[in-house]
Amino acid sequence: MAKRDLYNDSSSHAAGELDYALRKPTTDVEPTESIDDAMHATRLAKHTSSRDVTRVLFISKNTALLNPAQQTLDGYINVSDMFDEVHILVMRTGMEPRQPVLRPNKNVWIYIVAATYWWQLPGAAKKILEKELKFATGFRPDLIVARDPLESGLVALQAAAQYDRPAQLHVTKSTYDRSVSMGVLHQLLAWYTIPRFKSVRVTNKMIWNKIKDRVTTTDFTMLPRLNPYESILQSQTKIDLHAKYPQYIFTMVFVGQLEEGSSVLEVINAASTMLKNSSVALFIIGDGPLRSDCKRRAKALGIEKQIVHLPSTVQVAQYLKSANVLFITDTDEFSEDIMLQAAYAQIPMLLSRTEHRLDLFSHLESAYFCEPHQIELLATGLSALMNDVELRKQLSDQALTAVQDYFDQDPTVYQRKYRESVEEAIFTNE
Repeated sequence: MAKRDLYNDSSSHAAGELDYALRKPTTDVEPTESIDDAMHATRLAKHTSSRDVTRVLFISKNTALLNPAQQTLDGYINVSDMFDEVHILVMRTGMEPRQPVLRPNKNVWIYIVAATYWWQLPGAAKKILEKELKFATGFRPDLIVARDPLESGLVALQAAAQYDRPAQLHVTKSTYDRSVSMGVLHQLLAWYTIPRFKSVRVTNKMIWNKIKDRVTTTDFTMLPRLNPYESILQSQTKIDLHAKYPQYIFTMVFVGQLEEGSSVLEVINAASTMLKNSSVALFIIGDGPLRSDCKRRAKALGIEKQIVHLPSTVQVAQYLKSANVLFITDTDEFSEDIMLQAAYAQIPMLLSRTEHRLDLFSHLESAYFCEPHQIELLATGLSALMNDVELRKQLSDQALTAVQDYFDQDPTVYQRKYRESVEEAIFTNE
């Protein structure tokens, strides 16, 4: 079935003003560069869709989209590169913005909606959509995408019905992460919105399993995911720890932000017995106020000579490629990023168990899992990996396979698949 041409739904005069703005050179536009661009030192290829124009409205509560340097849905690709014309409605509680409409890129507009309480946001959002995107005979966007099933989902459903536009729901880990506590009203709101979308996307299997019983559409799948660390696998550069520190035969690594909430002291305690051996070392990479606590703890345990402290400015991936075991016992976003780097660096991992990590890896197949904050279990896992070379190799090999299966490797292919996955909502709603 051919997709509808929604371009001519707007009045010719009003739409023409935006079309002129799109083609008109802009000034004072912040340069944008994705993480992947910086790593590969080349710009990602732009995708040309089979549609003449795709104009998308994203509705979100994620204030990170207000970043003047980059508006991204996945952390890597700019939405300005993904679609022809992008409108982003960001809802937040707090004071009214001095500039409610921003244009950070020549084809990107951001509309900021603020209210004192979260339940006031849908009404405020409706008003700004009518003011900014409703023209004489039509609604500017071709497609509406809600980035969460809560306030964003409600606004998207209302706008889709009012303006006769297809809508898609994205359910991301920011909504269904274990650390996020949803109130009763928010739970009811998600219960209401999810089954009313004809197109639903999730970011991982954990979320899929959480909401699958509420989804009523057959257009239900996971969004494409990009592998941002292929360069680590291909790189031949690494720190030779055995050459640089010949006194150490077995090396362990912890990478993290040494601040309140860090599990670094738990790692020191768990590894303390093994660190009594002068040929074993623990490298702690990171900065923060807990560094002095780490040194005091190591001295109290008599293992200060077996711990090497390195700043966060070192090339972490190079150390991962050379060490024998990596602890990932923190559960913040920074540790999730280190986990992906580690998989491509092919170092066996001791992981604190989280739902997201279980979505990627399996215990004793691609990683060694321990319950969070269980020091004795962590020590048992470390002992198992130290004494089993074959297990370490299996974990590193299978972890690489797992992430390669889970993520797209080609940025150009990924960008095309992401856009097509979003545009599929037009087919579904027809």
